[in-house]
Amino acid sequence: MNFGWRLVAIGTLVAGLFGILVLRLWYLQVTEVEASLEVAFEQRIRVVEIEAPRGDIFDNKGKELLAGTVATLRVVVDRKLIAFEEEEFLIQNLSALLAIPASEIRREFETRGPGGRFPLGDQITQSTGISVLENIEDFPGVTIEPVPFRIYPLLETAAHIVGYVGSPNDDDLERTDIDINDQVGKFGIEGSYDRLLRGTPGQIIYRVNAKGEILGVLEERPPKPGGSVITTIDLDVQRFVEDTLISGVLLARQEETARREEEQSARREEEQSIFRGAAVVIDVTDGSIIAMASVPAFDPSIFSDGRLSQDEWQGLAEKAVFNNFAIQGLFPPGSSFKVIVNALARQRRISPVLEAEYEEIVDQVADPTAFFSDGELLFPNTPPLNDWKDGGHGLVDLSESLAQSVNSYYWSIALRIWRQRDVDWPENLLQDFARRLSFGHRTGIDLPFEQPGLVPDREWFQFNQQNQTGLVRKEGGWSGGDLMNIATGQGALSVTPLQMAVAYAALVNGGTVWEPRVVDSVRDAENNLLFTNVPSAADKIDFRPGLVDELKADLNRVVNSETGTAKKAFEGFCDDDVPDDECAALQEVGGKTGTAEIRQATDRVEAIDTAWFVGAAPLSDPRWVVAVVIDQGGSGGRVAAPTARRIFQFLMGENPDPVRAGSESER
Repeated sequence: MNFGWRLVAIGTLVAGLFGILVLRLWYLQVTEVEASLEVAFEQRIRVVEIEAPRGDIFDNKGKELLAGTVATLRVVVDRKLIAFEEEEFLIQNLSALLAIPASEIRREFETRGPGGRFPLGDQITQSTGISVLENIEDFPGVTIEPVPFRIYPLLETAAHIVGYVGSPNDDDLERTDIDINDQVGKFGIEGSYDRLLRGTPGQIIYRVNAKGEILGVLEERPPKPGGSVITTIDLDVQRFVEDTLISGVLLARQEETARREEEQSARREEEQSIFRGAAVVIDVTDGSIIAMASVPAFDPSIFSDGRLSQDEWQGLAEKAVFNNFAIQGLFPPGSSFKVIVNALARQRRISPVLEAEYEEIVDQVADPTAFFSDGELLFPNTPPLNDWKDGGHGLVDLSESLAQSVNSYYWSIALRIWRQRDVDWPENLLQDFARRLSFGHRTGIDLPFEQPGLVPDREWFQFNQQNQTGLVRKEGGWSGGDLMNIATGQGALSVTPLQMAVAYAALVNGGTVWEPRVVDSVRDAENNLLFTNVPSAADKIDFRPGLVDELKADLNRVVNSETGTAKKAFEGFCDDDVPDDECAALQEVGGKTGTAEIRQATDRVEAIDTAWFVGAAPLSDPRWVVAVVIDQGGSGGRVAAPTARRIFQFLMGENPDPVRAGSESER
C-alpha cells in the first residue's frame, strides 16, 4: 500500500515537471521568438567606409601649400537606407534644404545608382546639420558627416604641375582601391601620385532599424590620411616664370596685331589668334624642375565639387587650357636645334660640305670648320635653298655659324653626314645622337600624358609612305634633303620644351642626361618618409675634352657678340649704369634663338612662326637651363629671347626688365 502511493506521487511530480518544460518550450518557440524577431527587425547593422583625406602637395621647401584637404560638413545620402517609395519625398526635402533644384538631385541619384552613397550639395553650417538630425524622419538615409574637400589655394599657379581630382572613369574603376563614389587624381601630380596621396579609408559601423534610421554607432575606425608630396618647384621662380611667359605671349599678340593692321588683313577675329606658350626651368645638376609654366592655364578648384557642366568643360577644352604645353606641346624647334648639330659636329669633327667656288677662300683660313655662306645652297635640278639672311653671312666658322644661326652651314653639315653614311658613320648618326639627348621619346618625367615627339628617319618615312598616311610625300625616297631639314630644326622633327631643356642641360653639364622630376619625396602624416624620388640619369654621353667649354662659349656669343641673334634682346642685362662688356652676369648667360615655320604663307596671310629661346647660366658652373617657346610668336630673337632674358635676370639676381621686343631680324 505504501509502495503504490509512493509510485503515484513520483509519477505526479514527473508529469508536473514535464508540463512545466512543455510550457517553457512553447513560450520560447512562440512568444519569445516573435519578440526576438521584432527586435532583430528593428536593429540592423550598416558598415560605411569613410573617405581618407588626400595628402597635401607642397613646394620644394615643404612650406607653401599647392594642394590640400579641408574637412567640410556635408549632407551624405545613402540610397541603401532609403525605401523606393520614400525617394521622391526625400528629394523634395533635400531640394528645400540645400536650395538645389529637385531635377538636379534626381539626376545625381540616377548617376550614383541604387546603392550609391555620396555627399550632396556644398558645405553646410553646423546649425543646418543639427536641424537635419532633429528632423531625421524627414531625411531617411541621410547623415551629416565631415567630408574631405580638395582645395587649391594658388588657383592657376602651377596648375599644370599640380593637376586636379575628379570622378573615376572606366579605367580608374579597374583599380581595386577605387569605387564609383571616389575622387581620383586625373592630371599632374594628383594623377601620377594618386596611390600615395589617397590614404586608407576609415569605417563606421552603424546600428539602424528597418526604416534606415540610425540608432547608434557600434564601432568606428578613423581614416588614415594620404602621404604629402614635397615637390621640386620653387614657387618664387614659378610665379615669376608664369608672369613673364604671359608677358611674352602678350608681346606676340601685339606683334601680330600690328602686322595684320599694316597688311590690312581681313582675318582679324580674335579666335584666329589663340596664343600658347610654355617655359621650363631645370636644374642641370640633377634634373629637378624648378619651374614649369604653360599658357593658357586653368584653376583646378573648378573640379573639386564635381559640378563642372559639360558645356563649361567643352569651352575650356577648346582653348586647350588643360594641355601642359611644356610636356604635351609638339613644336618644330627651328634653329634652337642647331646646338645639337653643333655639338655633334664638334664631337665627331664633321666639317661642312663646300661649294667649289669657295674652296680657295676657305683654304686660306686653314680652319676645317670654315664655310662661306652666300645666302643660298645649290643642287642640280632643284630650286636653290635660300638662307634666312639675304646675301648670306660670308665667311664663318663653327662658332660663328651658331652665333649668326647660319642655315646653309647646318645644311652642309647634314650633307656631309649624308654623303659619308655607312662609311664613316651610320646613316642615322644625327638622329641617334638626338635620341640620346632625350628627343623622339618620353623623358621619363613623373607627370602623365608626356608626348614623345618625333625624330624622323628612313624607317619612319617608308612606313608612312607605304601606308599613305599623308605625313610624307607620295613619291621619292628618304634623302639628304630630309636630313638637312632636321639639321635646321624643320620638317617632321617635333620636340617638347622639356626635351629641349633636358638636352641643353646635358650639353652644358658634361653629358649627363637626367630624367626630369617634379616630386622630391612623399611623407606620411607623422613625417615619416614613404618615397624618395632619387635623381636618375637616363644616359651619359662621353664628350671629348674641351667640347663643353667650346659650346658654352658659343652660346654666350649668341647673346653677347655683335653678330649674335639674341644680342639686342639681351642688351642692358645688368643695371642701366653697367655697360654690357662690364656686365659680369651677361658673361655667364648663353643660349640659342629659334624660329620655326608652322604655317605656309598665303596671298592674304603671312606665315606665323614658332618662337624659341633655350639657354643656360651661369656658364662657369651651370645650374639652370631655361627653355621658352611661344606658339605663333614670330621671331625667336624678337619675342622668345626677351622673355627668357627676364627669367635669367631674376635667377641671377639682376633687376628684371619688362619684356620688350628684340630685333626683327634675329632668328
